[in-house]
Amino acid sequence: MAKKSMCKMAVLMLCVMVVAFGSGYAGTRLALHGSGTQNYSGNTSVSTPGTPTADAMAAPPATPPTGGQALTLPDLFDGANPAVVAISIEVSGRNAFGQTVTRPASGSGFFVSADGYIVTNDHVIESANNITVLLHDGRVYPATVVGRDPASDIAVIKIDVTGQAYLAFGNSDAVRVGDQVAAIGNPLGELANTMTVGIISALDRDINVEGITRTKLQTDAAVNRGNSGGPLLNLYGEVIGVVNAKSVGADVEGLGFAIPSNEAMEVVAQLMDYGFIRGRAIMGIMVSERVQVSSVNVGGAAYQAGIRAGDFILAIDGTAVSTFESLRAVLDTLSPGDVVAVRLNRNGAEQTVYVTLDEYRPHGL
Repeated sequence: MAKKSMCKMAVLMLCVMVVAFGSGYAGTRLALHGSGTQNYSGNTSVSTPGTPTADAMAAPPATPPTGGQALTLPDLFDGANPAVVAISIEVSGRNAFGQTVTRPASGSGFFVSADGYIVTNDHVIESANNITVLLHDGRVYPATVVGRDPASDIAVIKIDVTGQAYLAFGNSDAVRVGDQVAAIGNPLGELANTMTVGIISALDRDINVEGITRTKLQTDAAVNRGNSGGPLLNLYGEVIGVVNAKSVGADVEGLGFAIPSNEAMEVVAQLMDYGFIRGRAIMGIMVSERVQVSSVNVGGAAYQAGIRAGDFILAIDGTAVSTFESLRAVLDTLSPGDVVAVRLNRNGAEQTVYVTLDEYRPHGL
């Protein structure tokens, strides 16, 4: 995957609240969640990543190429709907009395192969004990996690099916403001396979979600709690975005956001192949406000370089960092194995150490 910074200097600050139950997000809300009227059981153990099977490659997409002819909205829905799923999860937590309880949450997703690979948002399935997928025809399957990427908010899960209708990614770089689009998803966690229609309202919209700036497509197609992870489709039945956020508030209407397909499909390909994003550099530290090191992974890159809890990170290779997102932005331009000069402040005295960056790998891989 080509290296690129996940953060940009020019940030449009929008009041985006993220519903991410069990995700650990605070102060933001994504277009997710529902009442959870159905409690399904499933297994969220990590499955073995791999490319789609020959069966997947042989089957045509649910909405095949139309030869340049746009579909009517009813035909678009009829073609795409079999490839869209409702996702139910169970999350463990503690109530006010300290008792362990489980609570349901919901989201959306869509098939990208005939043998059961499903794309959704990472925040939909993170921290889930059980994941269950409801198909358009009422069939219910337990799902396993293939791979997650919190940085892009993309995840891939899988169910045991063959010959499944699926969707193809389109070219989000070709999208224009004013193009008509449709979102199919599971609003409120109760209304599976609902389609809403709108237009592309803006391109390359930089929004700040939980301290991380991401570039989105903006649409006025109605998206609500539970729509997260569902497809945003053009009139040719192609996925040009993955719905993952909306702006909410008393004076807000028609502000939905989607991860561009060209970004999403790069992440999906790596998650299906490896279960994580290869080549993403890390230092092996946790930081708090003002980029103060709160903990250091023993044996990791920063630990070996002499960085310790309590240190303040001031700059990396001469680029000043003052927030988590600015630190992440610098790391996203680097690769595992790069040696970087880290200027830090320890007990009022500045010093420079040299860190050989590690590669990010999810726990257990």
